[in-house]
Amino acid sequence: MWKWPLLLIFEVFLPLLIFCQQDTLQKPPSLSQMDVRDLLFKRTDHGKEFERKSFFVVLPVLGSNPTAGFIYGAGLSFVYRKTIDKRFSTVSSNLSYSTKRLANLNIKSNLFVLNDKLFLNGDWRYYVITETTYGLGGSNNSSSQNLRYNQIRIHETASWELLPNLFAGIGIHYDYFFNIIDNTAANGDPDKSYHYNYSERHGFNPNEYTVSGVSLNFLYDSRDNQVNAYKGSYINVNYRINETALGSVKNSTMLLTDYRSFYSLGSTKGSSVLALWLYGSFVVSGNVPYLLLPAIGFDQRQKSGRGYSFGRFRGMDMLYVESEYRFRISPRSGILGGVIFANLTSTSDKENNINLLNYIQPAYGSGLRIMLDKISRTRLELDAAVGKGKIGFYFGIRETF
Repeated sequence: MWKWPLLLIFEVFLPLLIFCQQDTLQKPPSLSQMDVRDLLFKRTDHGKEFERKSFFVVLPVLGSNPTAGFIYGAGLSFVYRKTIDKRFSTVSSNLSYSTKRLANLNIKSNLFVLNDKLFLNGDWRYYVITETTYGLGGSNNSSSQNLRYNQIRIHETASWELLPNLFAGIGIHYDYFFNIIDNTAANGDPDKSYHYNYSERHGFNPNEYTVSGVSLNFLYDSRDNQVNAYKGSYINVNYRINETALGSVKNSTMLLTDYRSFYSLGSTKGSSVLALWLYGSFVVSGNVPYLLLPAIGFDQRQKSGRGYSFGRFRGMDMLYVESEYRFRISPRSGILGGVIFANLTSTSDKENNINLLNYIQPAYGSGLRIMLDKISRTRLELDAAVGKGKIGFYFGIRETF
């Protein structure tokens, strides 16, 4: 029986470096929503608020753990739109390094261009990373093993609007894993290594491999705001075709499905929102290398699986569902908010007759939200999540989904 203890909701506020661009005078915003800028500069004349087209924030990245050592760097988020009636485009990036020579450089973009007719989705990464892996299938009985590797990822899709809110297009996908160090195999136990054994069975070089291909992409987006939706839906279906002719070590196909919906429950706009997220990743045909198999934490924004470490559950297929209730804590200003969330993960291992839903792994948590910019609805996120008795803390900009 699952135990659902009450989490201690914590309040932390770090120094922020915030830059905002202002444009021509627009209609006044609702008096029910303020942001950090209003609080810091003690604004009272909300009837003459300026409408901004963009919002830019930079935050430090500082941390420490036994695997990485001391981590330092910076993360940024940029949100903009051409005019008040257009969709928000977003760019986020992270650059960090650690005393144990781990590196993370990533740029992730969701851009609406050409009068919102063309949608560009990008996921570019360079990693020197360590990962704790537990094999495939999502059971609780597997032991942990350490992997260290370098990764280069270049994913970019371009989709054109065919009908209102409906887009279709193509993409390119390139993933290169190299300098893979499998500690279990390196210590003389290759027969016990999840990564080494999988690679040997499926004909992959356990030291490096490349997966390269193209994709067909379909997108439906009716959200009222692409940064922090109060209503609407988002549906993305991406069918990826990896071919040796395009540089992939083996032929394969993969399917990604991403569904999100948002329901405003309160009488005041944004005061109470129920958000749902259903994410699926599947190997449809052929074989893909171990480190590219579906796993939590490896979606574009690396937000899935709060409560567990990256890659804790991996399989040939993965289903992930999360529900989040978002509410105001400061009812008059709306600057401070809270969330309560729960998620479920299931992965498969077909070679060992473990199907989706044979094992379902739960996690749950709560957190605080601080409104940095009321125009784009960009909020600072501070979360705590519990998965199988272990607690994790999460710090970021913008909503989880």
